Amino acid sequence: MKKIILSGFIALTLLFSATSCDSDDDNDHETIISATDLPQPATAFVTTYFPDATYKLITRQNIPDADGSIYDVLLSNNFDIDFDAKGNWIDIDGNHQAIPVALIPVKINTYVTTNYPDQVVTSIDNEKTFIEIELSNNLELVFDLEGNFLRIDK
Repeated sequence: MKKIILSGFIALTLLFSATSCDSDDDNDHETIISATDLPQPATAFVTTYFPDATYKLITRQNIPDADGSIYDVLLSNNFDIDFDAKGNWIDIDGNHQAIPVALIPVKINTYVTTNYPDQVVTSIDNEKTFIEIELSNNLELVFDLEGNFLRIDK
């Protein structure tokens, strides 16, 4: 009887192991692409705001992230920009470098310069229902889509 139970347990363990190895890798699959494969608005964005940078790595996901991003662009200046399928930017990570002021909504930039005059915005996430920024002191601030301050994110 013990051998039957042990054999059944081993069979179930192998079954679960085999099915867990068959993960949704296809859903997380990223493909390395060239700049010519980016949507035109994304290429124009990079050329406009980062004219001296070159492309280090560009990947396209088969399925968009929850925020809608599908393209991940890493530039030679270490800026990391995510774009949606149409080429609209979703988030920009400056990797501790200042985001170009022209990309920060005026109301948010005014709030930051008034309340945190010694800080710069180093990351901005344009989510579906809010905008989140990170300052050079690693403080994260959340704003509504109109640029009104909501809270400090912890």
